[in-house]
Amino acid sequence: MLDQVRPALLPGALVRKRKDGTEGIYDPDSGHSYETTPEQANLVALFDGKRSLLEISAEYLSRHGFVPFAAIDELLWGLADAQLLVDPPQNLGRLPSSSASSDLVAPHSRSRWKTKWPRALRSLELGLWPALGVFALLSVPTVALSPLDVALFYPGLLVALVLRERVKAACCALAGFPPQRGHLVSILGLVWYPAPDTTVAVLMNRRGRVFAHFGALVGVASALALTWAWPGLRAGAAFVLLMDLCPLAASSLDAILVVASKEPHLRAHLRAFVGLPLLKALVTFSFRKTGPFLVFAGFLAAVWFAAFVILVTGLGLWAALRLLELSVTATGGWRVLAGTGAFALFVVCPLPLMLAAFQGIESFFTSFWPRETGGRQVGGKVAIEAFRFIPLFSSLPDKDLELIAAQAQEVTYGPGDRIVEEGAAGNTFCSIRRGSVEVVRGEAAQRPRVVARLGVGDCFGETAMLKDGVRTASVRAVTETVVIELASEAFEKIVATVGGVDFASVLRAASAIGKSKLFKELPPERLSSLASKFVPRSLEAGTDVVKFGEQGDEFFLLAKGRVEVLSGEGKKLVELGDGDVFGEIALLRNVPRTATVRTLTDTLVLVLGRDVFLQALQADLALSARVEEMAASRASPVAPAPA
Repeated sequence: MLDQVRPALLPGALVRKRKDGTEGIYDPDSGHSYETTPEQANLVALFDGKRSLLEISAEYLSRHGFVPFAAIDELLWGLADAQLLVDPPQNLGRLPSSSASSDLVAPHSRSRWKTKWPRALRSLELGLWPALGVFALLSVPTVALSPLDVALFYPGLLVALVLRERVKAACCALAGFPPQRGHLVSILGLVWYPAPDTTVAVLMNRRGRVFAHFGALVGVASALALTWAWPGLRAGAAFVLLMDLCPLAASSLDAILVVASKEPHLRAHLRAFVGLPLLKALVTFSFRKTGPFLVFAGFLAAVWFAAFVILVTGLGLWAALRLLELSVTATGGWRVLAGTGAFALFVVCPLPLMLAAFQGIESFFTSFWPRETGGRQVGGKVAIEAFRFIPLFSSLPDKDLELIAAQAQEVTYGPGDRIVEEGAAGNTFCSIRRGSVEVVRGEAAQRPRVVARLGVGDCFGETAMLKDGVRTASVRAVTETVVIELASEAFEKIVATVGGVDFASVLRAASAIGKSKLFKELPPERLSSLASKFVPRSLEAGTDVVKFGEQGDEFFLLAKGRVEVLSGEGKKLVELGDGDVFGEIALLRNVPRTATVRTLTDTLVLVLGRDVFLQALQADLALSARVEEMAASRASPVAPAPA
């Protein structure tokens, strides 16, 4: 698959290098945009439709000495999700990328048109709307709540969203990036209104983007001031402002926090942090361990949630009671309108309070009866078909799979749920049947760091059982994830030879992988996942594993035994033993075998095919440095060729 996909940006897409090393990508025709991370920025130019992913990896290796496989994967997904690729590939990977849009209401284009507003005229809006808002706030008298305000809530939303985009566009124009096109945006698909295409802000540097997103907040605040005199309009504008200040959603405040922290996944970390971890950090003053910025963002999220509950529940129920009174005294259509508004508010307003109470009760019980997993069991015994997707078990006959399935159970986790926790006792072996997870290290000592991403068929958890029983990293679900779990007792039964395959040897190969220069710093959860993909192969003494000059399409790990490496002339170069690897040069550089490898004893080798090998490397986010180190060491003229 890596040699079949040739990604290409849309022909009209604009790409701008920013001062922080990142790039902004914007397509004026469609209005779609994407922000790269620093490690993705140098890859954008290679997405020209002429190179396959395999050729992109090879060219990047020749230029820089390493291949950022994870950055390539994330960039491909991000551009596909942002609809910036000419021919978006389907089902390339297991991980959905987060949306590139940071707008409160995502634009849906029904028609687009070029806008011809002069830059100076757009810049004037920056002061026009706030000034009108202050004037209306000071001079227009406030009217009492009436049945008409039920119908005015929706226009209040409209005014706030329009001014949000207008002032944001003025900020973009003042920074030198006036929107060239407009679009139609829907509010819940009911009303369409014109707005400038402010996603052009993605091309600006950090200060410009913060300025633009702050301008969006000023626009909504101006709308609130303009509509303050009419309760219905005011409620609609206040709702937009409240949502645009939510740090846990794709809002203007979230965009400002992301730019300021330089953390593209801040929202995902924040959602997992808000709750008991935030309370613990505030009570113990462990800001340095957690990360001051994350604590600050978490504090903002907690304040926002409290304000949301108070405003929506308190003021909403007050308005519902007032409308109920008006429905008694009003007549005709006004009575129906007031009654409808009161009923809607009575239904909707208690929901935030109920949610807060539920979360508080759950946190209270969790603090007294902590659990290692946050999932819910959705099935008892697992069907043997589920194990066909797990490379470790896929080749076993049905009778062996039935024995394994009888010991397993399926557990479902929602996005953000913690599956295992770093430092906790490990008593389960897990394999992912559906969904994706992140492996996070350093949560107990510093700011969380994502070290790997796992998907369907990947395994984790056996490292803790094979070693000292302590989890070496946390694992949390990125999407809704179904995990097959085996308790330690069941796992011990399975790793004992089943169907002639010694799974314990295969899994313990993870420690052997860690001894190689290529994989020595691979995190344990990534080691175990990679080890599960190896295919064992037994060889007698005197067998040529690979031959000099032949095309290489496999990577080898020596699980047991010894081999000798011979040059093209038959001269012995070096001997390799347990834990050594060979064959990576032919795969990474796409060259013929550079040596012959011959077994000296009966040998067990673990084999990965080319595609599986490259995809396994792709899954590790910190692989680039290790590949660079490997490439540098192999470039030494005195280094023995490892084939």
